[in-house]
Amino acid sequence: MNPQADAETFAANVPEGEPGGTSAGESASLTLHGVRKAFGANLVLENVDLTVPAGMTTALVGPSGGGKTVLLKCAAGLLRPDAGQVDLLGETNVRHWGPLRHRIGVLFQRNALFDSMSVWENAAFPLRRRGMALEPAREEAFRLLAQVGLDQRAGEAAPAALSGGMRKRAALARAMAGNPELLLLDDPTAGPDPVLAASMEQLIRHLVCSHGTTALVVTAEVDDLESRFDRVAVLDSGRIVWHGPAGEATPDRHPLLERPPLE
Repeated sequence: MNPQADAETFAANVPEGEPGGTSAGESASLTLHGVRKAFGANLVLENVDLTVPAGMTTALVGPSGGGKTVLLKCAAGLLRPDAGQVDLLGETNVRHWGPLRHRIGVLFQRNALFDSMSVWENAAFPLRRRGMALEPAREEAFRLLAQVGLDQRAGEAAPAALSGGMRKRAALARAMAGNPELLLLDDPTAGPDPVLAASMEQLIRHLVCSHGTTALVVTAEVDDLESRFDRVAVLDSGRIVWHGPAGEATPDRHPLLERPPLE
């Protein structure tokens, strides 16, 4: 599936039936139980167990191409697990994500901004699909863009006119539209310079602390995890091989938590 199709599918406010299952409580915003996903003979996720506590930021780290994006798509309902169970926002064994999608914000791996829309229209897209009138949606879109450091000129521009880092920020603004309870963010700091990347992570932490939002964040950066996240999960060879408090995410727990040498 192409990135823009992912974005349009996710933002669509079309009920697909009841979420399914019974109340799972609110101690975890997302739990995966024994999730398996393969594409033909390529097994990407194998018996994945992961709990994402409510009101916290959880980092998902692991080698490139190791299934982190696939895991996020399974959590968002954009891919169906071949086996296992997804508990989401108080519902157990979710089968139909439609009624839950307005409670989730997703930042896609390649941003998935719509080329035919301006940047502000991209940020307003989820709001418009949920029935918000044009002018309030426009105002909210520019407010969100300002939060991620994009001015009105950038908001009026086409996505192609922006740098890669600016497009990433616009995609984060769209993910935040509607004050979602759960953010699924695929490498939100890839591309921006280190200072801007730090400010974006601070914004995510602010949302978590001030609004009780939960965030599962894919990141390739394992430096200083303790100050950036509450918890860390390591995905390797299709399995969660370690999961715990960020303060305990050290190389002796798993080699993938080793900081790269300074150049």
